[in-house]
Amino acid sequence: MGLTFSAISQERSAELITFLSSAFGMKDTPPNLSPEVLVWKYFAPHPWWPTGRGYFLETDNGIAAHGCMAPVRFAEGSAVLESMVVIDWASGKLVPGAGVLLCRRAMETLHSSMLAIGGSPDALSIFPQVRWFVPRAEMKWYAKSLRPWQRFLKSGRRLRDGLKFVRNTHRGFFPPLPAPGKWTCRRARRGDPVFTSEGNFIPILRTREWIDYLSACPAARCTLWILEHEGAPCGHALIANLGGSARVADFALGAKPTSDAVKQAFSALVRAAAADSDAIELVAASSLAEDIAAFEACGMQYRRCFPVLLADLARAFPPNSALEIKPILGDAFYLYNPANPFQL
Repeated sequence: MGLTFSAISQERSAELITFLSSAFGMKDTPPNLSPEVLVWKYFAPHPWWPTGRGYFLETDNGIAAHGCMAPVRFAEGSAVLESMVVIDWASGKLVPGAGVLLCRRAMETLHSSMLAIGGSPDALSIFPQVRWFVPRAEMKWYAKSLRPWQRFLKSGRRLRDGLKFVRNTHRGFFPPLPAPGKWTCRRARRGDPVFTSEGNFIPILRTREWIDYLSACPAARCTLWILEHEGAPCGHALIANLGGSARVADFALGAKPTSDAVKQAFSALVRAAAADSDAIELVAASSLAEDIAAFEACGMQYRRCFPVLLADLARAFPPNSALEIKPILGDAFYLYNPANPFQL
């Protein structure tokens, strides 16, 4: 059976929605596949991938599999390591193993490595069994209630929700939020830089053009913040508000900050997020131990963990090196259920 791997044109958007609805058993179109989000995600100009980013694997009888390639770059010294995260990954029943074959074709055709970060139950069961996907990190999610009463009002108001309200109210005071020291947080202005993290890991390579593209996501109200130390810009954070769930899509400090600096800078960010009256809960995630220590110091509670696997056919990544993984990679920062935006 002949198989064709090719990019999707915008004229095939309706066909794409029909295929994904069938593959995922969707009755209603979720926010991440609304017409506005679909155009932004698949076809809008991207600084690293100006052409369409959705791909079909097809036979003469129809679509066998689909994936959208979200471009990612890492910095290894002066080298740039190209990668991508496959999102909206789905396969039909025409070809056994079509979803895995699509990933292989994508890497070979596009000359790139591929990350698998969390995903659907199918993805979580399939990718670990594929020999060229290797575990490389874990992205741990944390949350902190900023307005426990509003969170309670949006719940089912059952006994369990009442107990959560009492618990979240207590956690709002204990442990107390660390002092931000000389760190402050302000909204970004045109021309402000963004920062690539430094440490004993391979960091995500950030550019302002890439951050601006992601900030334009129609599914969320995104705000780019600049973190300053004694008035000098030293880091940034991108927060995406999804119906009251304020997700820290990205948090990065330059110049190898100390653990105390990371905690103080994140404390300044928590204060800025809490000042937003629409933010009910703050959510953050990272694969880095120094970030997780800052989350916990600021009273955030562990929610769940996403496994991170890397397929690197060209062996461009140094073996056994730690990777910086944040929600800004893929669709984790804007994928949500409007009926329960606080569910991860």
